[in-house]
Amino acid sequence: MDKRTLFQLVSAISAAAEYRDAYTSMHQSHVSNLARCIAQELALSNDVIECVRIASILHDIGKLGVPLSLLTKVGKLREEEFALIKLHPVIGYDILKGVDFDYPVALAVRQHHERLNGSGYPDGLTSDAILIEAKIIAVADVVESMQASRPYRKALGMNAALEEIAHNKGILYDAEIVEACIKLCAKMDDGVFISKMETLNEQC
Repeated sequence: MDKRTLFQLVSAISAAAEYRDAYTSMHQSHVSNLARCIAQELALSNDVIECVRIASILHDIGKLGVPLSLLTKVGKLREEEFALIKLHPVIGYDILKGVDFDYPVALAVRQHHERLNGSGYPDGLTSDAILIEAKIIAVADVVESMQASRPYRKALGMNAALEEIAHNKGILYDAEIVEACIKLCAKMDDGVFISKMETLNEQC
């Protein structure tokens, strides 16, 4: 299967999630755009860029295994409910691990909520134990998530997103990745993230 056909198939799988949870599908697409641009900004290899592109568009596919009532719940999740949400990287890994990708896509999906200081999940990995692809997706995921409204909160905006990753640079998030993301996001105005993200995607 050529790369174009593979990515079309991956995009179709991601889009299928929209029929269950529109937020997850759109979120994955926006994260993929930003994550790929970050990887290119860092001048990483074509293989890493391609892995980032594919893994990021599938990074939340494991939410298909999470009760929809939790994904759309208005108000704060209880501890036991959040524990179920935190299973989605493992579910995503289990869905994808049998696919013969040329890149470590399934592992990047499993690791996208890991953090440098070991405070992430599901495996509590630290620093060099986390794939570079997963570190990139983690930053793009946080920035995009804070741009969008959730059932339990309104969108927080670009400034809050950049403050979050800058404040935790080198603690939760890789410093070089954070700097690359901030540089890219400087091209985008707060409040128009999605349209600007589409423009940035065309430029990358």
